[in-house]
Amino acid sequence: MLPYPRRRPGRALGIAAALTVGGVLVCGSGLPALAAPAAVSAHAVSAGMGPARMGADSRSVLLVTGDRLLVRSGGTRQAFAVLPAPGSRALTTLRFGSQVMAIPTDALPYLGRGLSPSLFQLSALQRAASGGRLPVRLTFSGRRPAIPGLTVTRSSAGAAAGYLTAASARKFGAALARQYRADHSRGQFGSAGMFSHHVSISLAGAPAPRPVPAFKMHTLTVHGTNLAGRPDTGDGVFLTSADNVSRFVGVQGNVNYFYRGQAKFSVPAGHYWAIATFFDPGPVGALRMVVLPQFTVAGQHTSVHIAEKSASSEVTIPSPRPATSAQTSFEIVRGARQGGPFSYTQSWSGLPAFVSPTTRKPSVGTLQTYTSATLLSPDRVTPSYAYNLDFAGPAGLVPRQHFTVQPADLATVTERYYQDVPTSNAGWVTFGGTVAQLAFEFQPVSFVRMPSEQTQYFSASPGLLWQNQTITNLNDFSGGDFDAFRAYAPGQHETQDWNRYPLHPAPTTALGGAAAVFPTQTSQFRIGNTLELGLTPFSDNEFGHLGAGFLGNGSTHVSGSYEVDQNGVKIAHGNAVNGIPGIGLSPKPSVLRFVLGASRASSFFRLSASSQTIWTWRSVRNTAARVPPAWFCTISFTPTSSRLIRQCAVQPLMTLDYAVEGLSLGGLAPSGAQVIDLSAGHVQLGGSAAITGATAQVSYNDGDSWQPAAVTAEGGGHFHVAYSAPGGVDVTLRVSAADSAGGSIRETIIRAYGVSL
Repeated sequence: MLPYPRRRPGRALGIAAALTVGGVLVCGSGLPALAAPAAVSAHAVSAGMGPARMGADSRSVLLVTGDRLLVRSGGTRQAFAVLPAPGSRALTTLRFGSQVMAIPTDALPYLGRGLSPSLFQLSALQRAASGGRLPVRLTFSGRRPAIPGLTVTRSSAGAAAGYLTAASARKFGAALARQYRADHSRGQFGSAGMFSHHVSISLAGAPAPRPVPAFKMHTLTVHGTNLAGRPDTGDGVFLTSADNVSRFVGVQGNVNYFYRGQAKFSVPAGHYWAIATFFDPGPVGALRMVVLPQFTVAGQHTSVHIAEKSASSEVTIPSPRPATSAQTSFEIVRGARQGGPFSYTQSWSGLPAFVSPTTRKPSVGTLQTYTSATLLSPDRVTPSYAYNLDFAGPAGLVPRQHFTVQPADLATVTERYYQDVPTSNAGWVTFGGTVAQLAFEFQPVSFVRMPSEQTQYFSASPGLLWQNQTITNLNDFSGGDFDAFRAYAPGQHETQDWNRYPLHPAPTTALGGAAAVFPTQTSQFRIGNTLELGLTPFSDNEFGHLGAGFLGNGSTHVSGSYEVDQNGVKIAHGNAVNGIPGIGLSPKPSVLRFVLGASRASSFFRLSASSQTIWTWRSVRNTAARVPPAWFCTISFTPTSSRLIRQCAVQPLMTLDYAVEGLSLGGLAPSGAQVIDLSAGHVQLGGSAAITGATAQVSYNDGDSWQPAAVTAEGGGHFHVAYSAPGGVDVTLRVSAADSAGGSIRETIIRAYGVSL
């Protein structure tokens, strides 16, 4: 499918680069080719590099418009926390297989008309990210133009190389928004203003376009009318196939824009569907989405009509308590007769939005819609609250968009955010929805003060899963914790503690039935004679949470080391920051010792900023061992497919969790008598050997001297640790525990928590 050549100046807009089919991708309209998909999403490659990277597999991605994404990969899914640039109000997401594009509305009409799709193709952006800069290439005719925000590092006739930073990309984004408003009114994009002189901007290193396969084409004219019933100019229509998607080898998706009521395409014969987005870029603005679920292109010339006024159903989600929208999203997942589905998502904030309901199901393929929202309490409400809501439409139809939220249908979670250094620049993000929505999820980052408390309400049903994340410092996306998936029941109430001290390394965990949907990679296992280790430092004590690990950005410097001994002989050591590679073991039964040290230096992280944990256990080669379906060991990749490997032996490493009684959200306990409820156990799937004892020591001078603490066993691996601490000190902890199988753990946490004056 190719855009029809237009008589007006400028190039037609294609989205073929967002799609992959059958392991081969060929792009037209000057768009770059993307990587071939795998049976498991391509982002899972990073998880297959070794489980030691799991806690650190987060990466910040900068869009050319100044919008930022925090990408968190793990297992078979990828989550994107979106921090919009000032003024950003809408984001379009296109997904097919493992290919994902995130495109701000102001940038959408310039794809292939001045902006390369590579600037919004997320796997390409992750590869290109370096030192907080977005490297770009500029081509032009005549004299080199001045592009707002772009720093040029190298220039020649007709071409230049340079970069954007987070700050300068916002300047570029503001200039692009002004250009969009000017171009929208005349329906001509990419030939004036900042895109005059044939300017084209692409991601540095983006691949060259590939040839377009030959098809017999037919002319499709989409007639568009605005709210007044007159021919529309400047708004866009997205079109793709409802037949066997792979037949078109990556050229089946296109976007074009109305000019005087027409948008033309050249397409092969077949069944199609379309969605038109009418966007008012004015101060108040409005967004209207019109869905044509199915139509047929058969003859040489075919026409269909889209009327803006048919988007008659306003998206409204009134909440039990007053709240405003941080983000609302409308997603349509259209399954073809053969091949994979295509997902089109429009997300917005601060705009009234309308959708066209449908009454007839498509006869080819499938159709499913989802409407979701993150709603926030009014400013200055203490404690704050938020709603995380998700509504699936009926199969095959686009429903009316008025949704009712009943308190009885919600789960309530009290979130307590611990932070020793107060900050107003922290954030949280909640991912959620059905399994179909969660493979790739874009959700907004909401600001929160830390320390603080917040109540979150969740749509609760057996078909919904939710996953939270906190971010301590939004300037560089450092710090915080990431939760496992949780399923909530209507009326359920619970409390979660985030970043509660002391922080220390933790293994990956799986929670109930949610783990069977998105399997969890175990943190420590043995395949034959190869040992893999990967626990995540700076994790809190809430079951299901993982900390930031060795992720360091900007103002946060992290360091770490590891050592592995077998029967008292050192067999591996090195820098743990970039992950621990597989370690070769003797095939004979042996005693293993693993030492993991972690430190981070930042003005945001004073308490629990350094730890050393030492594990010992007995290990044997076991080629018959296999983890259950909710887990996997690693991922095997071939040129055309991938699969989860479950045949491995989980190692019985011990765990420690701490609950300091009377601890404030600022990480301080009252002076005098100190009590810690200590729990000793094993990583999940790591066996159930009885815990035989524990000891504890404390220091008030960062470990220069120690004094014993009284430890009382309470059964089942639980202990009561007691001592007295003077006011105004930081408590350094050293705790040891052992099990009946010969395993042990010894953990030292410098300045684990503080004591108030």
